[in-house]
Amino acid sequence: MKDRYKLTIIHLILFISALGIGVITEKPYRYVNEFSWVILLVNTMLFLILIKQFKVKENSIIKYLLIILGIFIILIIDKDYFYSSYIQSTPDIIFPYSILILSNVLIVPFVFIFDCIYTLNLFNISFIIIPLYIIILMIASKKVLKLNGKRE
Repeated sequence: MKDRYKLTIIHLILFISALGIGVITEKPYRYVNEFSWVILLVNTMLFLILIKQFKVKENSIIKYLLIILGIFIILIIDKDYFYSSYIQSTPDIIFPYSILILSNVLIVPFVFIFDCIYTLNLFNISFIIIPLYIIILMIASKKVLKLNGKRE
């Protein structure tokens, strides 16, 4: 099977797990999910386990994570869109609303990083934290794949 299909399956599994854990841990009287760090940690670990199990090539993973980072950049540039959902205000958006919604849906497995950033009150430096998270995920995936290569 081609790597793009493997990564699509992995993304769908992460999507379903993020939604499932989000529904289980969400409290109806809260705007911010208190367990967003759990969802992010579970999806990160699940991503690393799945790329090892599916034996995805390193180059494909880097391209996938760069695409995710590119989508995140749209949301980082227009961070008022996300911040307004926390403080219940009307945002001044830069990108068209449809692009923001599509970007938000595509990165559901990793979008809970915004909740973590908001609960830590680090929203002003999200342009540093999110790319750093993606870079750490790239490095960790390389290490996981090298572990997989050594065992075989």
